[in-house]
Amino acid sequence: MKPRSSSNTEADPAGDAALVTRARDGDRAAFDQLVIRHEDRVYNMALRMLGNADDALDLTQEVFLSAYRALGTFESKSLFSTWLYRVTVNRCRDELRRRATVKHTRPRPLGGPAGDDAPSDPPARGASPADAAILRESLDLVSAAVAALPEDAREALVLRDVEGLEYQEIASVLEVPVGTVRSRLHRARSLLRDRLREAGVEG
Repeated sequence: MKPRSSSNTEADPAGDAALVTRARDGDRAAFDQLVIRHEDRVYNMALRMLGNADDALDLTQEVFLSAYRALGTFESKSLFSTWLYRVTVNRCRDELRRRATVKHTRPRPLGGPAGDDAPSDPPARGASPADAAILRESLDLVSAAVAALPEDAREALVLRDVEGLEYQEIASVLEVPVGTVRSRLHRARSLLRDRLREAGVEG
């Protein structure tokens, strides 16, 4: 799976709700549609949390398998997308804790050359090879700095600044008060700014 921008269908809570209802009734095609709607966002979230394309792909598959099995526990009073983000965050936490207890290869930089599945952002059209190399190096430094953030700060940063969730939805995903979200996000941005400055990347 190639890294993607979150370009699937725009948020459509009513459409999700209808598909969830059908999926609960045994309509597998309806769940497949939910996967199509949300797989890019889940993959991108996992990629930025784990810093490794292969792990992100595996985790994306696990998230949807878990979601399918647990669909009966989903409470329709919350958005399906919020619930799915929560499943993704919890799975990422499990993987990061597993890494902390077993020998694990170092995550590949998000923008580095690591095979066809490695994430990369194309250089601006018309950019010179030198400019493209500088851009890629900067992206690698940003990715490494994000990956080095404390887990709770990184979650808040990715959900807000990458995925674009509102504070209330982030609070629901992380199951913390909005004030805690703001505090974690402030801390994440401050740490990220300091680390990028140390690495010579200007914000």
